[in-house]
Amino acid sequence: MSKIPEMTASERFKAYLSGKEVDRAPAVEWAPWWHLTVNRWLEDGLPRDAAGYEQLQGYFGLDKCLQTSVTAKTGATPNPPTYGLGIMDDEDDYETKVKPTLFPSPESVISEEHYSFLKTTHERGDTLHFFTVEGFFWYPRTLFGIENHLYSFYDYPELYKQMCDEYADWLVELFRYVFSKFRFDFMSFAEDMSYNNGPMISKALFDEFLAPFYKKVIPVIHEYGVPVFIDSDGDITMAVDWYASVGADGMFPLERQAGVDVSLYLDKQPDMAFLGHFDKMCMKFGEEAMRNEFERILPSMRRGKFIPSVDHQTPPDVPLDYYKIYVKLLKEYAAKVTHSDGNITPCPVFREK
Repeated sequence: MSKIPEMTASERFKAYLSGKEVDRAPAVEWAPWWHLTVNRWLEDGLPRDAAGYEQLQGYFGLDKCLQTSVTAKTGATPNPPTYGLGIMDDEDDYETKVKPTLFPSPESVISEEHYSFLKTTHERGDTLHFFTVEGFFWYPRTLFGIENHLYSFYDYPELYKQMCDEYADWLVELFRYVFSKFRFDFMSFAEDMSYNNGPMISKALFDEFLAPFYKKVIPVIHEYGVPVFIDSDGDITMAVDWYASVGADGMFPLERQAGVDVSLYLDKQPDMAFLGHFDKMCMKFGEEAMRNEFERILPSMRRGKFIPSVDHQTPPDVPLDYYKIYVKLLKEYAAKVTHSDGNITPCPVFREK
């Protein structure tokens, strides 16, 4: 069998999620590095001109994976007094204080200069770009505040649905404009809906308060051929099926410390892709520990659309030389996976219509 020619980062990612043969698995880091980690690496000898988000990826020789994030808020939206608190209490606050400051015009959220950067780097072939917005759990939480948000499903159910419906309408308008300007390789909804023991809400609440709005926006995203990932920390084992039911193509970061096991997800939802899951807590112990972790996840890489990556940001107790060993091993194990047997099912967005 002839060897697959080297692919661009974008070609490789799309083929991998389409269940097609690839030259190797993608070698990406989806999350920016902690500033504490970068500071430690500077002390370890990292060149200062390599310390930026994009520059670090080039320095390590990864497939570059750059995020563009936008929000429904504007400069006029009130700021919470401290992290975790809300900016509204009830319907009157939403209508009079908050809503008038939301929903900027789609033309204004990304500058023409940034669109030019996206196109130039994408055409260069070594860069993936993904687009991020807040999900229908995260978005109301930023307005209600963490504690009041969880009460809002019961205290203000109609307001919650109104807020999400208006947000979904804005997102549809946003996606149609943005994706007509630039076709991102994938997009993510920031959710963080789970903790170490599972989702913070029940399936009944998900079906009533989140699912209708995902079903409203995901088909629009799929019209442009863009895969949809859900970003939720914690144990998402139950939530995988929930998000599959609304059309999501994948999930990340699959935190190992929360008890996540990607092999179970591949059994449950073979059409979905999964990103992350490499246990960051083993990295400080050196090459043998990291190789053992790659051996653990290699069977899952071979049987499904699973892309290994650190399961959140690399901790600052990982020396620069150890991270270089991680990247060396990541490339070694990525080269072991080509999906040449053709037994991988495509993500929903890439199914033949």
